[in-house]
Amino acid sequence: MPANLTAALNFLSLPNACPLCIVALDPHSGRPIAVNSTFESILGPFYKFKEWDFSNAAFDDVNPISNAAGRGKTNRSRFRDAISRVRASLCEDVDVHTKDAMKGKCNATAKVRNVEMLTLGANEAGLPVRKYFDWTIGSVQNEEGVNGDEPASAVILYGDVLKDDESSNRARDAELIDFFQKAPIAMHWLNEDGIVLWANQTELNVLGYTAKEFIGQPIMKFCPDEEELILEMFKQLGAGHVIKDVPVRYRTKDGNIVHLLIDSNVAYNRDGSFGHTRCFIRDDTGRKLRDARTKLLISENERASRNQQILRMLDNFLSRTLHHVMGPLHALRSTCELVSGRLQDNKSDDVHERERSCVLLERAVDTVTLTTRMVADVSDLARFDAGATLEPAFKLTDLRDLGLQAIESIKFQDLRLKGGDDGITVSLKLIGQRGPAAIHIDRAVLLRVLAHLLENSVREVSPGGNVTLQITSSINSSEKGVVLFEVIDNGKGLPPGTCLDNRGDSNNTTSPALRHRYVIGRSSCNDPDEMEKARAEMEEGLRSLKQNGVGVGLPLSYHLVCILGGDLRYEKLSVGSKIYFTLQGKQATNTVIDNSDVLKTETILKSKIPPTEISFVPKEHSTNKRQRVDDFDFENFVSCDTSLTTSGDSDTLSSGPATVAVAKCGVKAELPFSVLIVEDTDICARVLGMQLKKLKCSTQRAENGQVAIDILKDSVPGTFDMVLMDLRMPVMDGLTATKIIRDELKIDLPILALTGERRDDIQAECEGVGFTQFYQKPLPKKILEDLVSKYKAIRDGTIRPVGFS
Repeated sequence: MPANLTAALNFLSLPNACPLCIVALDPHSGRPIAVNSTFESILGPFYKFKEWDFSNAAFDDVNPISNAAGRGKTNRSRFRDAISRVRASLCEDVDVHTKDAMKGKCNATAKVRNVEMLTLGANEAGLPVRKYFDWTIGSVQNEEGVNGDEPASAVILYGDVLKDDESSNRARDAELIDFFQKAPIAMHWLNEDGIVLWANQTELNVLGYTAKEFIGQPIMKFCPDEEELILEMFKQLGAGHVIKDVPVRYRTKDGNIVHLLIDSNVAYNRDGSFGHTRCFIRDDTGRKLRDARTKLLISENERASRNQQILRMLDNFLSRTLHHVMGPLHALRSTCELVSGRLQDNKSDDVHERERSCVLLERAVDTVTLTTRMVADVSDLARFDAGATLEPAFKLTDLRDLGLQAIESIKFQDLRLKGGDDGITVSLKLIGQRGPAAIHIDRAVLLRVLAHLLENSVREVSPGGNVTLQITSSINSSEKGVVLFEVIDNGKGLPPGTCLDNRGDSNNTTSPALRHRYVIGRSSCNDPDEMEKARAEMEEGLRSLKQNGVGVGLPLSYHLVCILGGDLRYEKLSVGSKIYFTLQGKQATNTVIDNSDVLKTETILKSKIPPTEISFVPKEHSTNKRQRVDDFDFENFVSCDTSLTTSGDSDTLSSGPATVAVAKCGVKAELPFSVLIVEDTDICARVLGMQLKKLKCSTQRAENGQVAIDILKDSVPGTFDMVLMDLRMPVMDGLTATKIIRDELKIDLPILALTGERRDDIQAECEGVGFTQFYQKPLPKKILEDLVSKYKAIRDGTIRPVGFS
């Protein structure tokens, strides 16, 4: 018999020759052909196994203590696969299923652990018992020809039965390993050099790598963009610290970036040296998405808030614009009605009446002209903001004549509260530096710019201040004319909320380019608090009833100067400020202007305005009336009429007090009904005064709420019977003034709101601060008559007041 196989079979027949269970299998059928005595004593007698495939002795269920490679497979399939790999290495005639399954997997040896087997007992009466075995599988074969029925080769299995306590330990270990491998959180270990020692299946699944591709590699390979962070983490861990919630970006096998959060600590060796890290990794994508959504939500809320703020500013801007449009229209309507009424009263031959009518009409024309210009400014600014352009018409323009026309166009009655010049000096200063006396420019556009800049300065400068239009003409290196236009004043400067940007000139940090007030978000200021503060100031300026004008002069001037080829700039001086721009043009050729082609240096003052008399009562009855003799005396002018007498003209209502009123109230009933008119617009105050004069009322005017409060403080109680209060006024608006009258002065007299405001909440605001009644301008003549009659009757006691309603 050949030596190898024969020797093996003989060895199996020896009693107790080996402590392992050994069985030889036919490589073709997989059935046992020989077993040793240890096999029979543990698994059962040979005859019980020899007729069937030995792999069927393994239980066909999932092994709870199998290793990771065999997890999910049954005992039998793991056992059969291991045997089949060896069988396939010995013969070609294994069954088709085994041959297909073992393609490329033929091995001379194989090992399989923790195989749960059915043992059939050491004798005939033995009961089947389950036991666990570790099997090592090999093969032997004859080196020479085979005689008779002897097999040419055999599969040899060496089985080591596990003791019960060892089986139990393995089950626990397998459970623990399975727990870590299938844990819902990714985990890995790194040595002190950053090499991956172990990673669970969860982490491999997250990153898409196999164990061979990931374990044993430097961790830096999988997070190449985080080298500095990884090194800092190792530094912290090496110092004995624990790291938590550190965001790290990993690169997956398919090249994508995943955001992960790492918690880690160190397992130290027994000698205290660095053993390995224990890293716990969580997917940070959800947090990133939540943060992104939160930022988006915050951004949307901020955008919505800004949009609401813009809408409020637009609403306030429109409200202010409509106020300045409707006011003059109401005044014009009232003027026409008043003049028409006078003409119909057969008094056309009265010289004084004609003069008064002409003054009213002239003032109405001025007011409507101012309104027309304001509407044109708003319309043009809207066109510029929409991208429209203006083609300037350049022609030769004399600089001296241009400057004179600019300063003489200033109308103090439209800009100052009290209608006079308040002692303000407006001048033109010409500075010739070999520059031309005339340049080619669009005269109308340039005049429009200078008018806006001068009006802003005159409006804001203090009484007795100075406003100068300075024009400096010089030539550049190309012998072309260069003209510097400067509006200089000693006032308080630009209003709050005006946007300045110094990015236009890198060499000029003290003179930032003037930008639109409504594009403050594009300012060079990057401080959110400062931007928000400026935006709030701008919004308050638009909403406030204390401000006159609509605030389009500077933005419009900015566009117009750009069209002319300049750059509007602003500089704050030690005292006051200046706004300036430079324009270039070619020097006039073959043209003589004032016998010279260069600008002469000189200073010219604006001519003084003539004295103006403001009165609502006839001269013969105005014994206490103050007239403005000159412009300087007008500073202290408050009252339009302090007389308590009324006109005796035949066009007024009947003058004798009712007998019942005298009986109830005594001499007070003989006094005229006294009305305090609080109105900043001159023509509106004039019209109201004339209407009240015809109703036998005495009147006094206050230009704003502060003046009204001062008058009421200094007056004897009962001096005034009614107050007609405008809402939008400079210095102090009507709402604030009425609240002070009610809450601080404790004066209880009818205060009627007169306004051109069209906001939905304005009437509720008026009622909230203590107004008696609310009326839109213009106040019809019939309603005014009824109001005077009603409150005069209340004063005289002929009717009982009911809350002044």
